[in-house]
Amino acid sequence: MIKIIAIGNILMEDDGIAVKVVEEIEKDLYALKENIEIIIGETDFMYCLENIEDDDFVIIVDSTYFGKEPAKVSLYNIRDLEKFSSNISSQHDANIIKMILNYKKHVKGYFIGIEIFSVDYSLNLSSVLQCEFKHICIDVLNKIKGILSMYDLGGNNA
Repeated sequence: MIKIIAIGNILMEDDGIAVKVVEEIEKDLYALKENIEIIIGETDFMYCLENIEDDDFVIIVDSTYFGKEPAKVSLYNIRDLEKFSSNISSQHDANIIKMILNYKKHVKGYFIGIEIFSVDYSLNLSSVLQCEFKHICIDVLNKIKGILSMYDLGGNNA
């Protein structure tokens, strides 16, 4: 099964960008393949982990703050993030990447990061990400299409 997992806190401005993007493109995602499941995990990493099986292929979409241009969408193989896992933290002192690396060692997949502009108490995105929202959605959808093309060509080894 292919699982697309959206992570983020929608109460904290740009931190919720991944959830909002995946909700926006949800119909397009389901149209891509029959064996796709979308999980809106928000900040409940344990819920996400419980819904990942060892033979799943996961695509995690989350906000990032890597010092890149706001609204930049980046793609990483989950296993490549292992070298950064000691620097990855969240408000719960754990995150889905660390949990997969530690507890779901056979799971393969990708991480799509959306660079944020600001995090504050707000249900709305910052004006910077609001202006780029459509472009972000298109970019994330195209990255997922590319991942799924590789997945189809190489089985679970995309």
